[in-house]
Amino acid sequence: MNKENSKLKSFINTLFSKNELGAFLPLALLLIVVAFVNPDFFVNKNILDILRTASFTFIVALPLTFMLASQGLDLSVGAVTSLGGVICGMALKAGIPLPLSIILALLAGAVVGAINGLIIIYSGLPAFIATLGTQYMVNGIIAIITKNVAISNFENSFKLLSQYRIFGMVPMPILYAIIFGIIGHIILTKTRYGREILAIGGNSETAYLAGINVNRRKMSTFITTSIFSALAGILMASRFACAQPAAGSGTELSIMAGVIIGGTSMFGGQATVVGSALGAILLATITNALILMNVSTLWQSFIYGFILVVALYIDKYRRKVLSGER
Repeated sequence: MNKENSKLKSFINTLFSKNELGAFLPLALLLIVVAFVNPDFFVNKNILDILRTASFTFIVALPLTFMLASQGLDLSVGAVTSLGGVICGMALKAGIPLPLSIILALLAGAVVGAINGLIIIYSGLPAFIATLGTQYMVNGIIAIITKNVAISNFENSFKLLSQYRIFGMVPMPILYAIIFGIIGHIILTKTRYGREILAIGGNSETAYLAGINVNRRKMSTFITTSIFSALAGILMASRFACAQPAAGSGTELSIMAGVIIGGTSMFGGQATVVGSALGAILLATITNALILMNVSTLWQSFIYGFILVVALYIDKYRRKVLSGER
């Protein structure tokens, strides 16, 4: 009997040692439920649509994973997503070549990220308030330069960035997300930069005493997050052939929820790129499943919040099990 209890305890410890558990369990349960309700959920077209939607979320969630791991926070990612699409769209309409238009949009994102970093790191303002203020300012700039009018009628070369399908099936955003995800996973788990980010999140004072340039590393997360947010906005504008002034509005909290659900600690020191990918897929699956099950999408926010609370509880229980507490 004791031997069986020991095996069960060992199994539980192994299971709860996985950071990705908070996203994997709800996703697995959701897939089982939807499979019974509507078998059409698993057709290739629908699965690819879910992965494409999740790809846009993951492109922003990836650098946000590094930021949260270093105890950072950025609520301006949704506004910067909109900015990226708008700047690229306006540049294209002004006759600027596509590569240069993309670079201008990414630079605009980098500037916002640098401003966030300077305000938070060197001025000591709380990240929540500072990036919330940046969000309002960026949204205001977008409204002024676009007059809240969408930008459309782009050339096919721009549309192909997101609309082209590999082998006539796989949308390009999925490929982008896979490539970025692999690179991000390697950086986080195999490089000095990744170890330093986790060390900063675990204890910034200890990291500083160990010779890590804490401010520089944190600044890099703000700039990178804003650049990738702008990139997501460019790809969204390409997908819909339209740069909407509010394309990323309201996405910041859901993206952050996906990262946390995936197993990245909101208190820093722990992060998982795979978990963030699962979190992005989970959120996209929820929206898709609600439609297929003929459930009002008004329930979407409630379900997001419920799953986030459950994921946080799983994370807390996991930490408790690993620490040996009762």
